[in-house]
Amino acid sequence: MPFEIWRNKTILFANLVSLATGVILIGISSYLPTYVTGVMEQPAAIAGFTLTAMSIGWPLAAFFSGRLLLKIGYFKTSLAGGVFLVIGSLLFVLMQPSFGPLWAAMSSFAIGIGMGLTSTAFIVSIQAAVSYKQRGSATASNMFMRNLGSTIGVALLGSILNSSLLRYFTENDQNYTLSSINNLLSKNTRVEMPVEALRFLQAALAESLQIVYVVTAFFAMLSLVLILGLRSQRGVKSHVK
Repeated sequence: MPFEIWRNKTILFANLVSLATGVILIGISSYLPTYVTGVMEQPAAIAGFTLTAMSIGWPLAAFFSGRLLLKIGYFKTSLAGGVFLVIGSLLFVLMQPSFGPLWAAMSSFAIGIGMGLTSTAFIVSIQAAVSYKQRGSATASNMFMRNLGSTIGVALLGSILNSSLLRYFTENDQNYTLSSINNLLSKNTRVEMPVEALRFLQAALAESLQIVYVVTAFFAMLSLVLILGLRSQRGVKSHVK
């Protein structure tokens, strides 16, 4: 990967946004099924449906983004995507167990719309910002940054979830361990648990995952701010030979 492509501001900002969206993507895909199954007590099929909503929103937005790029340009298209990312992440922050899986699916769908709009706009803007010979490496840099963001997100959000759960157990003087949460993920084990233990672990998981969603909301807002850096860029091949 030629490092000189990073001197181009369009590539720089687009890749930084992709880094942030990688964290968002792994945060939703990793922990949404856990929330729906363990806290909302929904079967695995319903948990999968809530995550599938993101997979539906993504290609749907990518399909229409082609027309949007022609009409309003890549900056406004990516900005609209950033707004959807913020909306979706805030819906996750506000999510309560009583809201049900439909709320989770709606939030996931909004994230998918945001990902579809931003990813397509970034690919087009990046390829327009470099010479024909460097389009492959420039596009690969964007994919790399999203994957890097997902890797960072796994470590960061996993640490936050685990530490939040342990702190919740300590503050309430309970001797549960992280493996105790696994009992929430199966209907067979949930029905065998005492009601008090079940409600306590569900409250612990819900509160801890809400902290995770707050962090993903931060990265969504960061993405929106970084997208504003694309406004002054016109996709010119500056600083790239």
